[in-house]
Amino acid sequence: MHRLPKHVTLKHLTAFVAVAQESSFTHAAKRLFQTQSSVTSLVRQLEDALGTQLFARTSRRVLLTAAGEEFLPRVMRLLADFDGAIGDVVRFGALERGRVGVAAAPSAITQIIAPAAAAFSAQYPAIRLYLSDDNSGRIQRKVATREVDFGLTSRWADAPGLHFDALLEDRFGVLYRRDDAGLHPGRDGTMRWADLAGRKLVGVVDETGIMALLRARADLPIEAAAPFYEASSTTSQAALVKAGMGVAVLPALAAQRVMEPELAYALLARPTVVRTLCIIRHKEYPLSPAAQALILGIRTYLRTAALPAGCKLAAGAGRKRG
Repeated sequence: MHRLPKHVTLKHLTAFVAVAQESSFTHAAKRLFQTQSSVTSLVRQLEDALGTQLFARTSRRVLLTAAGEEFLPRVMRLLADFDGAIGDVVRFGALERGRVGVAAAPSAITQIIAPAAAAFSAQYPAIRLYLSDDNSGRIQRKVATREVDFGLTSRWADAPGLHFDALLEDRFGVLYRRDDAGLHPGRDGTMRWADLAGRKLVGVVDETGIMALLRARADLPIEAAAPFYEASSTTSQAALVKAGMGVAVLPALAAQRVMEPELAYALLARPTVVRTLCIIRHKEYPLSPAAQALILGIRTYLRTAALPAGCKLAAGAGRKRG
């Protein structure tokens, strides 16, 4: 298999195509904004490198040889592919093409990412978005394996290869039936953990940041870490609460997503429990320009968003970061 000589460059190939299309060294030189002698030299160098005559020169015209005729369409395709590749990369950096993949907690997608993405897509209409709602454990794995560009959820477990950038503090409360005569918020609108004594709790599966946080708190009632019922999502939790099977302890942002007229929600105090939603990204791979722009859009949205009671920006979360 013959390899292209190292000293054959795009300049040589571009000169060859110009001469072939113009059938003239003079016209090719004008087209390329070069001197005729430089174009002639480039073609001669190319022929010497290939060991083949590409043009038959007459006093009036420059014609392709049989080898040149066979060579021309291949070189044109090569140059077109090269120009296309360069153009694609330039458009990628200019946010005129690309794709952003995000994995996030369902409440984060509903309350944060979706409204931020609407503004982002209006500004960058050529960028495609992929959103995946999942639990914290799987979100971390998706970021670690680069299935998505970044994640947005609370920390599930320490991961040396991931960077966690605090975005939002989300306080826990209790979701209960509005007609529950045994539960009443205090004057400050909150309830105490002691108010839940004797109640069956509806929890969520293990790989959520919610359960990881509750189980890490030794100052909470044992029922918080070992709920009587388990659901696969906060939506399922709310359905069981609505059916009168128990109450659910969950963050304010998640509660807002599943609220219905039959349900009520109050923040919990003594002790106060807060989860921190983080932008999760891979430490070793830089974010694409499109992913950076979406994260900036999320931060921008949160600075003016009407957050539910119990939610607030984490310290420094409004600063611009890549």
